[in-house]
Amino acid sequence: MGYTIAMAEILTIPQKLAQKGDLVIVPRVDYEEALKVKQRLLWEEKDTDEAVHIFDREHKTKKLKRAVRFFEILDTRSR
Repeated sequence: MGYTIAMAEILTIPQKLAQKGDLVIVPRVDYEEALKVKQRLLWEEKDTDEAVHIFDREHKTKKLKRAVRFFEILDTRSR
């Protein structure tokens, strides 16, 4: 598939597909790996957003307190 040095094989891309911008042809293995990375990054972003939401909610309900110094964290645990 693709083309050889002698241009024996030619790949034609329909114009309606190229209207959205540049097309890139990559091996399926590379595409699938990039797709896995994209899905993992989207999951991590969603997980982080959820953690921030939980933190904000618990901070508003006074379940969490922010420590200015590390000593304050140690001091509250000893009580």
